[in-house]
Amino acid sequence: MSHKILSLKIARPTFLFLLLAILLFSTAAVASSYQYIRLGEKADSTVTPVAGTAMMGGGKDLDEAFRWLCKKANGGDFLVLRARGDDDYNSYVNGMCKLNSVATLVIPDLAAAQDPAVADIIRHAEAVFIAGGNQARYVEFWKGTPVEDVINANIARGKPIGGTSAGLAVLGEFAYGCLKDKDDDNDLASADVLPNPYHERVTLVRDFLKVSYLGNTLTESHFAKRDRMGRTLGFLARLVQDGWSKGPREVCDRREVRCSGRTRR
Repeated sequence: MSHKILSLKIARPTFLFLLLAILLFSTAAVASSYQYIRLGEKADSTVTPVAGTAMMGGGKDLDEAFRWLCKKANGGDFLVLRARGDDDYNSYVNGMCKLNSVATLVIPDLAAAQDPAVADIIRHAEAVFIAGGNQARYVEFWKGTPVEDVINANIARGKPIGGTSAGLAVLGEFAYGCLKDKDDDNDLASADVLPNPYHERVTLVRDFLKVSYLGNTLTESHFAKRDRMGRTLGFLARLVQDGWSKGPREVCDRREVRCSGRTRR
C-alpha cells in the first residue's frame, strides 16, 4: 500500500509538469503564428488617407501603381497582407514612397486571423495591399474572422486598398476561390471551364471584401497573359445560373493594372 502511495506522489508532479508544458507550448504556438515586419517609425501615423483601389493583374510589380497607392495613403502607414511569403515588398515600397512606415503582416492560418493583435495592426494602417499567392488561403483563413471585418471597416472609412494576382481576385463581390485546387494542379484554364461551368474546381465565393464600386463584380487576374476570357465567361454564367446576379460585371485590363477612386452610383 505504501508503495502505491509513493508512486502517486511521484506521478502527480510529473503530470502537472507535462500539463503546464503543453499549455505553455500551445500559447507560444498561437502567439507566434503570425509575422509582422515593419520598416520606419514605430509610432503609428494619424494622417487622413484618401479612398481608392489599385487593381493589379499580377506578374511584374508596377511602380506607378504602388506610387499611386502610396499617395492615397498620404504619408501614413502602408501595410502588405499575405498568407505566405516574406517581407520583400517592404524595401520595394519604402524605396519609392515617403511614408511613416511600410510593413508586412503574414496571416498564415485561422488562429492568426482570430488574434486581436492582428486586427489592431490592420486597423491602424492608412493603406492595405494584398499580395499574390493562393486566394484559397485568404478565403479559408480570413473570411468570417476579425481580419475580414477590419479590412472592410478600413474600406468603409475611406482608406485605400490594393491587390495583385490573388490579392486582386478577392477584391470584387464575387471571386474564384480556388477552394478545390491542389498544389500540383495545372492552372484552371478556359478549356476546362467554358465547356463546363460546373467543373468540380469552379468554386466561387461572394461577399468577402466590400469595395462599393466593385459590387456585382468578378475580378480576374492574369487575364490576358493566361488567356482567361473563356474561364471568365464560365464564371459569369455560373453567377447568373445560380441566382447570384442577373447581370454580373467583370474587371480585367490588358495592361494588368487599374486604379480607381471612389465613385458615386
